Amino acid sequence: MDSSVLCGAKNVVDYELENGSGFYTGFRLEQNEVNFAKNIIKKQWIAIIKQYEPSLLKQFAGLGLERYHELSHSLNHELMWRKANRIFSKEAAKTVRSMSLIKNLEKVYGPVIIVDEENIGYEEIDWRLVRPNQLADVGPLHADDWFLKLGHGIVPPQNMKAIKVWVALCCEPGLNGLKVVPHSHKREWRYHGEFRHGFIKPQIDEDENELPVLLVNTAPGDAIIFHDKLLHGGAHNKGKYCRISIEFMLFVYK
Repeated sequence: MDSSVLCGAKNVVDYELENGSGFYTGFRLEQNEVNFAKNIIKKQWIAIIKQYEPSLLKQFAGLGLERYHELSHSLNHELMWRKANRIFSKEAAKTVRSMSLIKNLEKVYGPVIIVDEENIGYEEIDWRLVRPNQLADVGPLHADDWFLKLGHGIVPPQNMKAIKVWVALCCEPGLNGLKVVPHSHKREWRYHGEFRHGFIKPQIDEDENELPVLLVNTAPGDAIIFHDKLLHGGAHNKGKYCRISIEFMLFVYK
């Protein structure tokens, strides 16, 4: 894109986030990095099952992460997989920080900060698991900026702004993944706060069925970078296997 049409944006990615659709899909993890990230999650998944339901450990280990849903009825899914149990360890977060995705983002934006949203003491990366045909595993459409306005999150430094990174690890393109409302960051939407999972979360007051929702087509390794005011949410999983993804907030220079 010619620099004359960037409209004040720093680069093509920034232009798409600020002035275009609000999201960008040109980044990805290499296959070996996808495998490494999946192994990190699998070890954490096994450790949590061992902690809560040790008698079921062998059965779940035999099934594997993507087929977890076949036995998930035998444990307390909501309790076990609350966010605190899905945050990468400090060492694992450092490993992801060193991967090609962050390096390529820093080529575009310069040095970035992975935001410690939950005040855990290091750069925070968390993973999500969405079972097939379980609407309870995904929340309503929302903008990440709403959490901050409701008192949960970190305000970026004055010379920086927040963007979100979502990466597919286990997914079936066209059947599960992340859904977005293109260009929705350009206007205000009605919402209110309600208490869920330990703190006040946003609940949209618009009819989602009337919004032009797009399921972004993502293969394992594909990343979606998006504006913190873009409406988005996890898609209903219509596939055969669990969808696994990682996500984190970045502070980038304006």
